[in-house]
Amino acid sequence: MEKENQHKESFVSKDEAYLHAVSSTARNIAAGTPHVQGWAISKVSSKPTEIYDINGSLLFYDFEAAISGEQTGTIRTSANKYIGSPVVSFILGERRWNTSVAQKEILKKIRKRYKNVKIIKTLLVCYSYPKIGLLIEISGKVEAKKLIFDIADYSSIPLAGKKKREGAYAWSLLDSLDDQKKKANVRKFNKTSGLLEKLKIKSTASAILSKRVVGDIFDLEKIRFSIQITKELQFCTHYNYYEATSHHCFVLHAQQVNDYCAVATCQMILCYYRYYYSQNEIAPALGYSPGGGCPPDQSPGYESLSNNHINSSFDNTATWQEARDQINLLQPFKSGIPGHARVCAGYSYIIQLFPFNITERKLLIYDPWPWNSNLKLGGEVYWEDWDSVNHTNFVYTELDY
Repeated sequence: MEKENQHKESFVSKDEAYLHAVSSTARNIAAGTPHVQGWAISKVSSKPTEIYDINGSLLFYDFEAAISGEQTGTIRTSANKYIGSPVVSFILGERRWNTSVAQKEILKKIRKRYKNVKIIKTLLVCYSYPKIGLLIEISGKVEAKKLIFDIADYSSIPLAGKKKREGAYAWSLLDSLDDQKKKANVRKFNKTSGLLEKLKIKSTASAILSKRVVGDIFDLEKIRFSIQITKELQFCTHYNYYEATSHHCFVLHAQQVNDYCAVATCQMILCYYRYYYSQNEIAPALGYSPGGGCPPDQSPGYESLSNNHINSSFDNTATWQEARDQINLLQPFKSGIPGHARVCAGYSYIIQLFPFNITERKLLIYDPWPWNSNLKLGGEVYWEDWDSVNHTNFVYTELDY
């Protein structure tokens, strides 16, 4: 295991992460957060999937929520306080990738490519948030000692890339944070954990750990809210919590190539405005280069593909208020993070008044990753905590009436 690479001040135990996972889920159920509110009768597994940073530090615990054995979603929690937020995201529906299948296929590729090498270890890593991969360490007469492969399409991921572009390359989330940011995030994380301790939550924790059903802690926490505002971009309300990706009025499109994230993002937004293009038709308009992805500012492409009926603009100083305002105007936008592009199609803002004084700000993200050979099964939809992510840029859209 690689936990020794992690500083003691930043380590989060499984038990603490589990309490945050179930407690935060309960708050969002009580607040009526769309697609999470149906998880009230879900059972949350106390045995998470561990995901590491590519630098070897434990990064996330993924706890699965299920009803009668059918997965309703994943609660991604921080295993490292440097991230700042105890709960990073609520991923809707079943997991879109299979670790054991991926490992078998990836090891086949390695043994075919490299002769007489020894596999030292494999590690499940977040190689470019939120993308997951397998880090394989090998020994022998080879050029590289560590190799990274995408968990979904098994493609080889370079350890360094053109970081000013949005595509497929590996970078360390933790190493991207400077010391000042890490210290601030630890203080933020400890504040939330301190509230749990102040309320002597240990008796509640015991009940949670024994029952593991999210709805069972409503009475224990006596959740009250002073503010709850949620907005989604949709044209109808016939959506059920178990339809994670099978029916959304804002349509999810998976990326068809591993560095087509910006291309698929543009496709989703254009579909919202009823402009229909294939991803191969969109790519040239966004300045795509094979293996290099797209430049962050794709706004000219949005305009040209809509025959200038869509006004689009680039913003490299993305803020929560701007994200909220765009959704209130019924305008989806590209949410850019380091090396990746997704669509934002909703937001949620809640303040829990009792028993915690906790504010949660989340965006509803339609992510074109992960790839799947059946494109209808690719991509993910999740509620993402605003403060846990480095938002690098937005691309706004509006109809030119």
